[in-house]
Amino acid sequence: MTRVRFYTDIPDRASLILHLVEQAVARQRQVTIYLESTAAAEQLSHRLWQQPAFIPNVLADAPQAGLTPVVLAWLPEHIRQDDMLFNCQTEVPKFFSRFRHLFELIGAADHDKTAGRQRYAFYRDRGYEIQHMKMQAQ
Repeated sequence: MTRVRFYTDIPDRASLILHLVEQAVARQRQVTIYLESTAAAEQLSHRLWQQPAFIPNVLADAPQAGLTPVVLAWLPEHIRQDDMLFNCQTEVPKFFSRFRHLFELIGAADHDKTAGRQRYAFYRDRGYEIQHMKMQAQ
């Protein structure tokens, strides 16, 4: 069964993603970051490449996506692995249950919290064990 972890009240989603993805890559995990658009994927990809730690990543529609540990996707048909999924969309990904780990990243804005609560209830009502990490402002 998919392990679900919620991070809530995130002041800077991209910084948390960078930190978590760096840890995952160091452990040789496969990561899909599921974003709302191509533009969001391109922006995050650029930030990942700028990190001091080497975080190889590629947009999901690139030919080398199947060979790269971090893939940034915005459409379900882009998903090529089933290890770790970082959901940055407001809806429950219909394909989430194929992943070993699902990370839900909820910002501090009211609309993020409302959508996050709905996703939390969805997973809870279906019997998924959920870990919750509330982020502290620094």
